[in-house]
Amino acid sequence: MAWINPITYEKASDSVKAFLDKNGKDTLHSKKAATLLNNMVVYDSVEMNGWRMDAELQRLLSKRLGDLLEYVISSENHSRICTAYFRKCLEEQGIDFETTAFNTQEKLIIEYGQAIARDFHNIPEDLKQRMKEAFTEEQIVVITGMAVVITADNYFETIMDL
Repeated sequence: MAWINPITYEKASDSVKAFLDKNGKDTLHSKKAATLLNNMVVYDSVEMNGWRMDAELQRLLSKRLGDLLEYVISSENHSRICTAYFRKCLEEQGIDFETTAFNTQEKLIIEYGQAIARDFHNIPEDLKQRMKEAFTEEQIVVITGMAVVITADNYFETIMDL
């Protein structure tokens, strides 16, 4: 059970109210979003940066690779909300993580995401080299940036008991 109360429109700061007035109060239906919205800077940093990073990852690679990365990291981090969300994203693309035969790039994204989630201090050198062979440096920076952002999102969810 969450130990911080989700924000309500009535108790929201002026900046949060302005955001909700512009983007819709239905944002408050998500417990995670409503908790993040206790502060607009935190919401922007964790939630909105995640969406911007996801869009950039899709632009440079694909939705499929982005969703695989985010699913793997969320699953490894035991994030219930994000794991369920990205599992649904994968299912909508006809992907069952347990049974789908992944191509070389997809397997690499999965391995890289698992390595980051398990021990980001010790990414194997051979994995780094294979990443450099399969992706451009810009793509690797964006993949890694997305990994950082989804990890922050996962941590927030877990710490807040959402």
